[in-house]
Amino acid sequence: MFEQVNKVLKNIFSNEETIIFSLAILLFFLVISFFGSILTPFMISIVVAYLLVGMQKKIQSYDVSANVALIITFSVFIITGAALLIWLVPLLYIQLQAFILDVPNLINNFLDFISGLPAKFPDLVSSEQISIFFQAVSEEVSAIAQNIVKSSISGIQSAITFLLYIILFPILVYFFLFDRKNIIEGFIKIIPGKREMLTNIWAEMDIQLSNYVRGKTIEIFIVGIAAAIIFASLGLKYSALLSVLVGLSVIIPYVGAFLVTIPIVVVGLLQFGLGTEFYLLIGLYLLLQALDGNLLVPIIFSETVKLHPVVIILAVFIFGSMFGFWGVFFSIPIATFIKAVWNAWPSSPNNDLS
Repeated sequence: MFEQVNKVLKNIFSNEETIIFSLAILLFFLVISFFGSILTPFMISIVVAYLLVGMQKKIQSYDVSANVALIITFSVFIITGAALLIWLVPLLYIQLQAFILDVPNLINNFLDFISGLPAKFPDLVSSEQISIFFQAVSEEVSAIAQNIVKSSISGIQSAITFLLYIILFPILVYFFLFDRKNIIEGFIKIIPGKREMLTNIWAEMDIQLSNYVRGKTIEIFIVGIAAAIIFASLGLKYSALLSVLVGLSVIIPYVGAFLVTIPIVVVGLLQFGLGTEFYLLIGLYLLLQALDGNLLVPIIFSETVKLHPVVIILAVFIFGSMFGFWGVFFSIPIATFIKAVWNAWPSSPNNDLS
């Protein structure tokens, strides 16, 4: 039995590079597990810098020098970030504040709507079911209230941390963008000996992830703007807040679209009731989701990550349970990385370990 296990291990770890690479992956996941929250600005900065590299290469394709392209790219990033901070963030804050202040009124309207269901649909809903529902809601509201009190205590600390992230973010993006070659070379030097497998993995990852990151960014903007137009044209409350949620929901494949539908249905139902405007809102929103999934995604991601939907959903749940929000956020890149490692991993021993 030990000989068979030894044979299997030799087939898996067929050379020195596979062993070092496996240890590096294990160390990376341990660091993310224990220090993920601390490394948040670094991870976001790396993603944004990687996104900006594509813009830089696009600018260079118009016979612009590398240094000038870098300056233009970083300037676009700073201007866009400043515009979001000056215009979008205050708008979201105002709508979020209005939503919080309007929560008691929304809850009362929702409870009134639920209370009237037995009279409107006596065959579907009974008074006993409504009583059980109210009891469950009261327990959940009590739990939420306790969590709000606890979170408000750490609100000052969170605000300071957020301000620190805002200051660090453009600085980190600058270094990852302008000094990326030295950073990449420094990491590569850690792995001694031949780097054939690492080269193959990076070649596949660079093509697929660059297309994925840029494609997702384009999809977020298109879906978010389209949702804003729909919500604003119908006069839906908190349209900016809900539009941002709809745009960001595309980051989480399949699951995100389902989750963000809930607040849209609730707000639309409480504002419009079961009327024409509500059905129009839901119809246009479902049309947007259908166009996103069947038209926009195939166009944008025609040459990007090719993973089965079951694999994508499984990756979202597995890495989300392991690493929380960032596991969900990076589920597709991690799954793509695993696929690239699988394709590049030596299938038979090439060298004897020395």
